[in-house]
Amino acid sequence: MQGMDSLYLFELILALLVMGHLLYERRPTQTLIIWLLVVWLLPGVGALLYLLFGSRKVFARRLKPLLAFASREPVPLKGATQQAVHDVLVADGVPPAMRGNRIDCVFSPGESRAWLFDAIEQAEHSIYLETYIFEPDATGRALLKRLTDKARNGVQVKLLIDTFGSLNAWLRRGVFAELQAAGGQVAFFQPLSSLFRSRINLRNHRKIYLFDQRTLISGGINLAAEYLDPEHEGAWVDLTYRMQGPAVHAFLETFAQDWHYTTGQIIAFDHLETAPVDEQVVQAVPSGPDIPEDSLREALLQGLYRAKHQVDIVTPYFIPDEPVLEAVLLARKRGVHVRLLTPQQTDHLIFDLGRAPHMRQLVEAGAEVLCYQPAMLHAKALIIDRALTMIGSANLDYRSLLINYEMVTFSYHRPMLDALRDELDRLAAESVPYEPPPGRVAHVRENLARIVTPIL
Repeated sequence: MQGMDSLYLFELILALLVMGHLLYERRPTQTLIIWLLVVWLLPGVGALLYLLFGSRKVFARRLKPLLAFASREPVPLKGATQQAVHDVLVADGVPPAMRGNRIDCVFSPGESRAWLFDAIEQAEHSIYLETYIFEPDATGRALLKRLTDKARNGVQVKLLIDTFGSLNAWLRRGVFAELQAAGGQVAFFQPLSSLFRSRINLRNHRKIYLFDQRTLISGGINLAAEYLDPEHEGAWVDLTYRMQGPAVHAFLETFAQDWHYTTGQIIAFDHLETAPVDEQVVQAVPSGPDIPEDSLREALLQGLYRAKHQVDIVTPYFIPDEPVLEAVLLARKRGVHVRLLTPQQTDHLIFDLGRAPHMRQLVEAGAEVLCYQPAMLHAKALIIDRALTMIGSANLDYRSLLINYEMVTFSYHRPMLDALRDELDRLAAESVPYEPPPGRVAHVRENLARIVTPIL
């Protein structure tokens, strides 16, 4: 009996300490209330769950330092919306926009594969790949073979993989033996060897594929068949972009610091800046626990509140927090044309349930909500008026905006924006309007999912 009392006292003290941390750490009210209830009603289990999954920034900073970037002179922007979004990002510790870049976009797995494999083939000095998912399927093995060949020829090859997203690869680590024997290096971000230190809630969702420290490929694609094999059954539609120019260096700095955190190794830069290759003004935007503020979320709020004509959103998982959703709805009330493009069905039922109430609200507000029919649409993009475009790894969901390590690009270049909007028009032509399911049961199911999704 005395042992039970001691255990209960320990659980109570632990719960109180965790609740104190919850109240100290800044987070959305809804999530705060849910975690407080879980920890209070289930003191031992709730506290353990929070220690594993609940920390968002403060704990993480003790493990991974904040990102630091070389000082750069900001580029003045023409539009008020552009400048406002840019200044918010810079205030949050993000590098300023840089002129002299070139970005090209594709939406097919075949073109993405060609870009990636060609870049590997042409690399002369270094290949740095950072991804959320590496799958040891036929595509992954083909990629490893090419990387192994380059490593044997003296090219520096570094592959950084998120453990949680690539659990299958982590369990089958022998698949990397040949690459490592050839001199290539493979590291797993947040390894599971230390359960509490691993912080599996804080996932590295960044997609940074760098070649010779000068060419970047990024977007939504992971290193697996559904993203890169057009012959794969159920191949996905994703947005991949290739960038050259000075802004690539911010991606290089981010990769180098992620690599150093994971391995302790320092990457030497061949150059401090990259020569201009075009006229595009872009801003590389990392977000996550290693950025002091919620940079991506704050930039989106700033842009949405300033929208005057049209907002285009492309995301597979539309599960924003309340302030972002409210900003979208307020834009609609101001007469802004809001268009959401999302897949007919995602790859996870919980996401389908979680996004349903938000999609219903948009429909009721008069927004155009379209479900892409031909395949799973995994692209991530946001366009506000003719002012700015956001592309990259981040979904418009709670996890990408507030928890994950992410990396996106803001483009302030109108021709690129217009070209991307034309591509979205093409996707829209293959989509059907979303019709919220009728009945009280659907409403109850959606509202239950809405409660749970912020902590998943």
